[in-house]
Amino acid sequence: MGLTFINHSYKIFFLILVSFMLSFSVSLNAQDTLSSDPVQQPEWTIRPKISVGVGMMNYQGDLVSNRSYFNPFQNKTSFHVQVSQPVVDYLDVNFYMLFGKLGADERTRVRNLNFESQITAGGISASYNFDHFLKDDRIIEPYVSLGFEAFEFLSKTDLIDQYGNNYNYWSDGTVRNLPEMDVFSESAIEITRDYDYETDLRALNADGFGAYSERSFAIPLGVGFNLKMNSKTSFQMGMDYHWTFTDYIDGVTSESRGVRQGNERTDKFLNTYMRLTFNLTTPPHEEPEDFSGADFGDADLDSIPDMIDKCPSTPIGVEVDSEGCPLDSDGDGIADYKDLELNSLEGAVVDTNGVTLSDAVIEQMYLEYTDEDGKYSQYTNTAYSQETVERKTIRKKQNFKVQIGEFQEGVDDSLANALLSMPDVTTRVTEDGKTIIEVGNFENLPDAIQRKIDLEIGGIATKDVIETSSSGESSRVSNIEQDMISRESLGMSVDEAITKNKTLPAPERLILSKNEYTLDRPIDTRSVTKANDESYGDVTVYRVQIGAFANKLSKDVFDGIDDLLVITSEDGLTRYYSGDFTSYDKAARRKIDLMQKGFDGSHVIPFKGGKRALLTESGATPAENVVPLNKTSSANFGKVKFKVQIGVYSGQIPMDVLNKMMSLGRIDQREGDSGAVRYFTGEFNSYEEAEAFKDQLVSRGFADAFIAAEYNGNIISATEGIELLK
Repeated sequence: MGLTFINHSYKIFFLILVSFMLSFSVSLNAQDTLSSDPVQQPEWTIRPKISVGVGMMNYQGDLVSNRSYFNPFQNKTSFHVQVSQPVVDYLDVNFYMLFGKLGADERTRVRNLNFESQITAGGISASYNFDHFLKDDRIIEPYVSLGFEAFEFLSKTDLIDQYGNNYNYWSDGTVRNLPEMDVFSESAIEITRDYDYETDLRALNADGFGAYSERSFAIPLGVGFNLKMNSKTSFQMGMDYHWTFTDYIDGVTSESRGVRQGNERTDKFLNTYMRLTFNLTTPPHEEPEDFSGADFGDADLDSIPDMIDKCPSTPIGVEVDSEGCPLDSDGDGIADYKDLELNSLEGAVVDTNGVTLSDAVIEQMYLEYTDEDGKYSQYTNTAYSQETVERKTIRKKQNFKVQIGEFQEGVDDSLANALLSMPDVTTRVTEDGKTIIEVGNFENLPDAIQRKIDLEIGGIATKDVIETSSSGESSRVSNIEQDMISRESLGMSVDEAITKNKTLPAPERLILSKNEYTLDRPIDTRSVTKANDESYGDVTVYRVQIGAFANKLSKDVFDGIDDLLVITSEDGLTRYYSGDFTSYDKAARRKIDLMQKGFDGSHVIPFKGGKRALLTESGATPAENVVPLNKTSSANFGKVKFKVQIGVYSGQIPMDVLNKMMSLGRIDQREGDSGAVRYFTGEFNSYEEAEAFKDQLVSRGFADAFIAAEYNGNIISATEGIELLK
């Protein structure tokens, strides 16, 4: 009977598979017939995905009903094969066959029952892979499935051992060949089960059910994931829970007799599996595009077919020759519609506007091209076209700026303070994390060149003059054009103007950039690095420092702050400033505005004459002890560390104070001679940084915070630390 059902199941499965493929083929043909689109629809070759796998089948029914036994990684082995046909990108239809065993052994003081059942199942299911919500290039995709199946179960039980002895379960836990109440029980011997399930449960008819059906239906609900190994092969793991419509798999039901009586629920089983899937589906067949009509196409409408047009992108309305290229009357390589000099001499060297270059300009271009030591040109990574002064008359200008440079790591403290003393300095951060520092915002090129000369004379090395067009595109103004403008306004080139006006400053007035020192302009280490006050004017620039951070922050953090200035100095900290005010009151109002936006650590810092000044109005005490701007030249730089003391406590710390301390991160504890413990936080190389951090701590509730210093592991006063850095 079992073999008959298996053959019958295969016939049913085969008929379902053939019916589906025929209906799918008819559906495709119907779509082709009913389609009103004259373009031929792409045809798909129906070659499904084939899967083979192994797993574990787990029984859940009337025996051993304790759910702790329901473990998906134990019990009987199963095998399955599956054929899948994609319907759409997110849905597959699956036909499968499942083979395996279910079993359970219940051994209690009340009853001792066991069974093993051979399961043969076949069915159809649909699986959904969440394609609507996942990326196209995913490697792992989850899926869920739901189906319907028919299955056969052939259940047997183990009642006798290999020698024909019946199992008799005694109250002492042993298994013997005679019943415990038998008159000859004293001669009973212990036996062991052979786990050979030899007795057919249905034929046993222990509960009088007769010849019940050993075939039924089930609804499998599955979940799993698919790991794509390559375009054709994938590995899957998952589980299917099968809700059956029978309670006879274990031979025990709610109508069984005596201690054999079970629950009213049907028997169920779980199949956990892993399998390999081979995708045999070929890509769709696409008809090649028809380019037959392109032979006479004319994209630029110049009456020359694209097939023979050597200049297929000529602007509409421009007169062309027989090859479709714009006319060039003087043969200088510049089409007439772009040529500003239509009658250039034969063989003349012209610029991109067709204007003849003079011998002096050509000589300068040659010197720049062959220059190796930077005497005639500056090196730049910016791509630009060679430009001349004549082109200035047709350029759509917006503004000009003097670029100080691009900085990845940071700038010298002295240069940072000098730049912050200028009200017209701006910064911008590139996509690769570099900070570009620029000065000025001029409407004409001569003013920008004059500012560049003034900066160089003041000791600040510059890189380029940058032009930003009305379209927002930036480009470098060439050295040739700068020199031409400089000669027109000053009577000399840029380098000549700098050399003429740049003299060696007094010992207490050194230039900022060490790269600018030469043999005739040596470094004087007796004073602070500083440019002349005339470079900044006799004004104090107040800026609001939003914060100083070891790592650069995202632009999104400062969304809405249009006047943001970003400076990374040599200590590795990146400082964020807002505004440039000439009065403290205006800066203070800006500080309040920033604090209302959530920047609690904002504080006002004045800059004057190329250095950071003291804000005496804020009540700062160390007015007589200013750290030199060239503190890195001190022998003790890096050895002296400034810390902020946030409290001194004997015994326990108040809970509210402890909570605030914990929000700060690392806390340094130092025990004094009296047993009191001093608590410090932060570690800075300069007093100014520690002072800014202290202001933040005060705003966060540490009203008694003050600055101390550490030298050789010992805590000293801030004044002593400042003296050690001189």
